[in-house]
Amino acid sequence: VFVLFLATLASAATDAASATEEKTYRVRGSIIANDVLADVSSLSVETRVVINGGEYTGFIQKDGAFAVDNVKLGDSLLEIASSEYAFPKIHVRISLKEDGRASIAARYVQVGSDWSDDAPVLAYPLRIAAASKYDFFTERQGFSIIAMFSNPYMMMVGVSLIAVFLLPKLQANIDPEVLEEMKKK
Repeated sequence: VFVLFLATLASAATDAASATEEKTYRVRGSIIANDVLADVSSLSVETRVVINGGEYTGFIQKDGAFAVDNVKLGDSLLEIASSEYAFPKIHVRISLKEDGRASIAARYVQVGSDWSDDAPVLAYPLRIAAASKYDFFTERQGFSIIAMFSNPYMMMVGVSLIAVFLLPKLQANIDPEVLEEMKKK
């Protein structure tokens, strides 16, 4: 009787676990070439597709195709994590239709704004293009006399030098009678 009781408890536990198990879905897409990213195969191997800040992660193949598995129903934020290129962020909504099939609606989203249903829906599977290339380094400027003398400190030094050298010369050209009057005051 005790063994039968344990068997009943074990089967009830597995039934409860399978009932709470959610169905998951796959988000597919590809990165396409454009003016910013001419060759998709040149992407770094560290480039990843990240959903919800790392909750789900997918790898990008050499041809730019990607798939992220085990994504649950609801709203998610899809990002391409790359150290070389900036990609647009995409709001992905996975919902069930009346017939029980999954529907994936994806829209571009701006950082800091609400997820709106007003934005146009993107085609599925997703086709994402790079928005810009990151520029971490700037070229050092060469030496320029004009840039040096347009510096405010150099302008103050220039005015001071003019005052030091020109004022004594101007004082020498003043009429001696006017100079005597100025010394008396």
